[in-house]
Amino acid sequence: MTAAGWRMKQLIDYFQSENYTVFFAAAEQYCTKKNKEAITEFQHLFPDVDALLIALNDDGFDHEINRIKPDFVIFDRFMTEEQYGWRVRECCPEAMTILDTEDCHFLRLARANYIKKHPQAFDASSCQDEELYTEITMRELASIYRCDLSLIISKFEYQLLRQVFSLPEGLLSYLPLATEEISSDDNTPESKQEKTWSLRSNFLWVGNRKHQPNDDSLKYLLEVLWPLIHGQCPGAELHIVGPNGTEQQRQLILKSKSVIDLGWVDALDELMGRYRVNLAPLRFGAGLKGKIMQPMALNLPTVCSSIGAEGLMLENIPELAPALKAEEFVAKAICLYSDQELWVQVQKQGAYEINQNFSKARVFLSFNDELWAIKNDLKAHRHRYFMGQILQHQSLNASKHMGRWLTLKNRSINPE
Repeated sequence: MTAAGWRMKQLIDYFQSENYTVFFAAAEQYCTKKNKEAITEFQHLFPDVDALLIALNDDGFDHEINRIKPDFVIFDRFMTEEQYGWRVRECCPEAMTILDTEDCHFLRLARANYIKKHPQAFDASSCQDEELYTEITMRELASIYRCDLSLIISKFEYQLLRQVFSLPEGLLSYLPLATEEISSDDNTPESKQEKTWSLRSNFLWVGNRKHQPNDDSLKYLLEVLWPLIHGQCPGAELHIVGPNGTEQQRQLILKSKSVIDLGWVDALDELMGRYRVNLAPLRFGAGLKGKIMQPMALNLPTVCSSIGAEGLMLENIPELAPALKAEEFVAKAICLYSDQELWVQVQKQGAYEINQNFSKARVFLSFNDELWAIKNDLKAHRHRYFMGQILQHQSLNASKHMGRWLTLKNRSINPE
């Protein structure tokens, strides 16, 4: 499951645990057979959630939301709010609107552009704030202002929005990805076997290979980092896990007999227990990285870049600190693979940090109270942050008239 899927599942699980009735609307341009099959699959995963397939620029959405009359509407990323926010506010003005940012898209895109300009860079840590002032930034920040609350997944991004762009604290809620509590019980035979250094071998890379930051990460690993790591660990292999591999990736993998492509793996949790070190040399991206959090939560030590570790609060922990350059990444990977004592320290420290900062019990502790504090004082909240009303007035008219025009156009093309 991707980090985005992980996030969505956690939100659904949380609201259901608080006895909310949850409706899930999947936005597609046309209700094709493939889209209907996806909804069916979703309903198998969440049998107690009503799943709807909604079209863009179609008044059918208005009928559905008027039927549901929600107390809360969560938009999955700002593009969804741009498409449907004005309809929600027209049909259900008393509904509290929440934007789940997933990550700051403008930050990820600015860093991607930095790597394009600096292809030899280890990562985009040197990307300056000045490069963040783009059109996509304006769109995303406007969406945050229009919503009653925005969920920010990374503490780094929370601070960026507050300090660089001066967004009001009352519009933001820090709500990271959450994990189940990691047991500290090392006394069972199963836990000992799972954590034993000598029973593990090889390096692992995990990711959806179609996702641009992952594609770049994998290519950089295969072309630059792995030859150096393998030179010092000649008996080790690098195993690649994840869907949507490209032909270019396949050609790079075929160049080395020490690199094995496993493709899609169903039981990823179980698989991770076989490896000694996870490699995540992300050069750009944003948000929290599931490909780093999940291995840490499963007792698999990871070597990553600063971009990869961002938001995990690992910078000041010597055993877990990210690599700042390629040579350091290679050295950390070799040392972690070869030094059993260090490996055990990193494993234990990683589990501790995940428990302290990202356990589900801590993350969602006061979230429901936060929601209802705003919901019960919604009129005053909107007056307090009146800029959102101004942006709604200006952007709603533009979005609304464009949406109405496209609705009429679609009707003329597909009268049925």
